[in-house]
Amino acid sequence: MASGEIGNQGRGAEPGAGLPATVRRVLVLGASRSGISAALALTRSGLHVILSDRRSHESIFGLEDAVGAGVRFMREEDLAVCWPAPDLVVKSPGVPGEATPVTIARERGVPVWSELELAYILFANPFDAVTGTNGKTTTTALLGHLFFTAGRPARVLGNIGVAVTSIAGEITPGEELVVEVSSFQLEDIQAFRPTVGIFLNLTPDHLDRHGNMERYLACKAMLFANQRETDVAVLNLADPAVAELGAQLAARSGGPRVAFFSVSGSSAAAGEAMSPRPESWVDEGWIFLQGEPVLAVRDIRLPGVHNLENCLAAGTAAIARGVEKAAVAEGLRTFAGVAHRLERAGIISGVTYVNDSKATNVEATLTALNAYPEGTHLILGGRDKASDYRPVARACARGCKAVYLIGEATPLIEAAFAEVRSGEGQDGVPRPRAYGDLERAVRAAAHDALPGDVVLLAPACASFDQYGSFEQRGEHFRVIVDSLARGV
Repeated sequence: MASGEIGNQGRGAEPGAGLPATVRRVLVLGASRSGISAALALTRSGLHVILSDRRSHESIFGLEDAVGAGVRFMREEDLAVCWPAPDLVVKSPGVPGEATPVTIARERGVPVWSELELAYILFANPFDAVTGTNGKTTTTALLGHLFFTAGRPARVLGNIGVAVTSIAGEITPGEELVVEVSSFQLEDIQAFRPTVGIFLNLTPDHLDRHGNMERYLACKAMLFANQRETDVAVLNLADPAVAELGAQLAARSGGPRVAFFSVSGSSAAAGEAMSPRPESWVDEGWIFLQGEPVLAVRDIRLPGVHNLENCLAAGTAAIARGVEKAAVAEGLRTFAGVAHRLERAGIISGVTYVNDSKATNVEATLTALNAYPEGTHLILGGRDKASDYRPVARACARGCKAVYLIGEATPLIEAAFAEVRSGEGQDGVPRPRAYGDLERAVRAAAHDALPGDVVLLAPACASFDQYGSFEQRGEHFRVIVDSLARGV
């Protein structure tokens, strides 16, 4: 049997096919939110489950519940000397493919799945999956909102903060599963086949793990690997790499129907040739879906051109799943955004504080700066992801008043700004100032900012040097802003 396949559970399996009887013992690698959820779901199915992590038992939140339910815990370092002989390995997204237990499993022909793959095999529900470098969370939440607006039962799951397998035992067959999926989750799929797959964009990110853009794109493209003629692939025509992938999918025999979207409009109205032509677009202040104007752009509550792309993607996907255009228009009009994504945290003495803690890469920070181009006091930093910060420095020359640095990446960001300022001769690039932690940086920005200015947290880095997640970082930003508003 090839690694990655269990009987007929390889490519072509249907959602809810279930684990075969040959699987009795499962090793779950990584006691993260998704790892613990997967372990609990498998234990409730009557399987013998071993949950493993590099951390000690005492330092893992939620582990006691899993152990109490019958899950056995092993330190990762012990697996090499006491291999538990699993029939299946389920790998959490944070566990790299080079980890020793993963290598052992593959050498022994044991299939390695992501939690996403496990959920697909367990749940007989349509999966609507969203990927891309930026905008995944907003688009996933928005698509769920469109289903809710139409009165359609749906769950919003995945990388957005709710492990997919956490709904085991409570999901009903009629619910749509709207899932944000990362490249890490897509690395380890075999049968996963979304009814609708959305690919928003591709810019450098996670290169510290993937190594290069080719590998990164290949992982993202796995979203469509198993789709068939009855499925739909929704792709951004304005992104060259994504558009090229869409062209390949359209040419694939037995592949999905490809539906492109573009904020650049459609030349069809002017009688010009366009190949391929978008199914949804923005033109003359209107959002067009399936060639029909459904909502004026001014009625969208989300700032920035990137959010128009998110609206086009979610609207196209919802219509593909049978949602009426009127319900889509109402959902687009009423959606207020998601936490930690260009979220207004408060206005104090005329200064607006914006929480974009979800901006964990350079491209996301550039998007935030495009949304707030002038009078901006930018807070950058955290854990580096092998990023090039020079584009941020160039963007800051256009209207950023000051830059405040936090976290491990401070020296790298300082060097990038210095290179652009001196090496490229851009004198308008501000000189970043290092503050170490978020509270000191926010309070310094509050002291410097004038009425009409914006204090923007858009770090361009991961949060794991000082926080457990970007959500924790964003929550701390809110707390600091609240204390400023109270004069504390």
